[in-house]
Amino acid sequence: MPSPSTVPSGVVESVFHRLVSRRATVREVESVGDAFRLVTLIGEDLEDRRWMPGDMIQIGFAGLAGRAYTPLSFDPRTGTTAFLGYVHGHGIASSWLASATLGEQLFLVGPRSALDLDAANRPMFFFGDETSFGTAAAIRATPEGMREVAFSFEVDSAEASRIALERIGVTNGVTLTPREPQDAHLDRIESDLMRALRAAPQARCVFTGKASSIQRLYKAARRAGLSAKQVTNVAYWSPGRKGFSGVQR
Repeated sequence: MPSPSTVPSGVVESVFHRLVSRRATVREVESVGDAFRLVTLIGEDLEDRRWMPGDMIQIGFAGLAGRAYTPLSFDPRTGTTAFLGYVHGHGIASSWLASATLGEQLFLVGPRSALDLDAANRPMFFFGDETSFGTAAAIRATPEGMREVAFSFEVDSAEASRIALERIGVTNGVTLTPREPQDAHLDRIESDLMRALRAAPQARCVFTGKASSIQRLYKAARRAGLSAKQVTNVAYWSPGRKGFSGVQR
């Protein structure tokens, strides 16, 4: 099966990309185990662009489809950025990640505001899954860095996830919980959340990743007495649904 095209294939696409997109080239693709790819992009269009930790870029594919990623880092001086992609299933982004090549030209939108990590006070309880690893790594670029951040991830493979997280420098305060049928594993994650909130009722919660998991933890946090301002929700995906913006709610 041919890999998804990142080159505009029609008049409407070409006009759209000229108007709103930036050009970038794949400078490096590193396989991090079988399930992840660390991709570095470079381009003059990325120079002198403002980036804040938690901002996202959206890569465009043929047919005006797009997929969003949170860069681990962004250097406006050299026009380089890097993100970690999760290869799972047979979606357009996973298929591209599995076959991305050096020198390939991309069209992307951004960086644009998505999740304001600078505003997330400490202590912080950060929840997510494999699609959230890049966002977790971006916390390092905030003024307070990784200080007093507890990371909780629901994952398919704890071993593969640990390798990926170590590669991008997310190693301290990490709990990996393998998924179970009917989301039974969320009982343990919710218990961990409640324990953290009892120890620090002033904690800030950032919930990312799967929409239904976020919804459950959000309700638990509110029942525990957290105000809406203490909780940030950013759904990256939901089974059978497309078009998630990845912007905080």
